[in-house]
Amino acid sequence: MTSRIRACHRGFTLVELLVVITIIGILSGLALVGITAARTAVLNASMKYEVSQIALALDLLKEKVGSYPPDGNTVTSPGNRRTAMNRHLNKMFPRRNQNLDDPATDAAIVTRLKQIGTDHNYVNPNPTAASPYLLEDLDPSETWVLLLMGFSPDVERPLTGLGEREVKFQFTQTRLIDPDGDGWWSYKPGYSEAEMVYFNAKTYDDGSATIDNGTPTVASYTPSFGDGVVRPYAQVFNGTMQWVNPKGFQLIVAGLDNDFGNDFGADTQYKVYPGGVDGIPYTLEDFDNVTNFSEGSTLNADTGL
Repeated sequence: MTSRIRACHRGFTLVELLVVITIIGILSGLALVGITAARTAVLNASMKYEVSQIALALDLLKEKVGSYPPDGNTVTSPGNRRTAMNRHLNKMFPRRNQNLDDPATDAAIVTRLKQIGTDHNYVNPNPTAASPYLLEDLDPSETWVLLLMGFSPDVERPLTGLGEREVKFQFTQTRLIDPDGDGWWSYKPGYSEAEMVYFNAKTYDDGSATIDNGTPTVASYTPSFGDGVVRPYAQVFNGTMQWVNPKGFQLIVAGLDNDFGNDFGADTQYKVYPGGVDGIPYTLEDFDNVTNFSEGSTLNADTGL
């Protein structure tokens, strides 16, 4: 008789299966962490690029007219904000007729702006405020958007005139928002829900609001979407505290967490770039903020400078 040798096929033991499953789980977890970190880096880089393009558009605007737009900050009184914007527009357009171009002077101008919003979306065509389109209502999330929307070919009414405009920056229409209903657009960056904020070093504080010792208060902005409080960042230069970009402007984005940070204890306090040292420390929420002056994609990337 011919004997047959049967092969013995032994399966995995329970312990071996558990070891394999554990190894697969660990590898999957490591891969997920890597994928998440890579995705975060890509989103931050995308926001940084958009901020850089907006900053470039503002630089080109300044080359044309000699100054950056006022920021409509919350320190100055409403009357001062209106005066600053009219002064800037008059400088840009010497033939401008302010009486025909300031929405506060004539109800017909408001009607025309609503039509402009309907036709071209330069402003919100459906404001909810009782008195919309007032220059004194422009805040640090709105002024820069308005001026980069371009101007009418009507030399007497560049802000409120009809006609096609040469847009200075191509805004994504779905990210234009008007949370306060005043008719002026704010703009959300990609991948963050909080509106982008702009501070101008020369106009953010006109000295109209001070605390007891006469030190000017620091302009603050509380976002309608997102959390925290936005203030311009400072830096220490030769032992003296000064603005980052002291002759320019700051664009600030809340980052992926939609939170600008807070923890200010007084109206005169800044957070100091980079790293939040020598001043009010960064909060956890500050680290993923995106700005036009940071070297990396976020403030966190610059903390080792």
